[in-house]
Amino acid sequence: MSKEIKEIDFEKTIAELETIVSVLEKGDITLNSMLENFEKGIHLARNCSQVLDSAEKKISILTKKPDGSVKEENFTGE
Repeated sequence: MSKEIKEIDFEKTIAELETIVSVLEKGDITLNSMLENFEKGIHLARNCSQVLDSAEKKISILTKKPDGSVKEENFTGE
């Protein structure tokens, strides 16, 4: 991971993304502001994606069997 990717508060980042999407959907801002918001949204989305990828890898490590194989199961989040 890049040094720019710091530990982020995933939930706050998602909320910020939702705010950006809302602003962009309204469309009553300048083109320059739209581009700035879009760029920030892309950056936040990439950070979230990296956090999710990292979590998935940790889950795989934690579910490895003693013999090294991984038992795949559907994760329902419940």
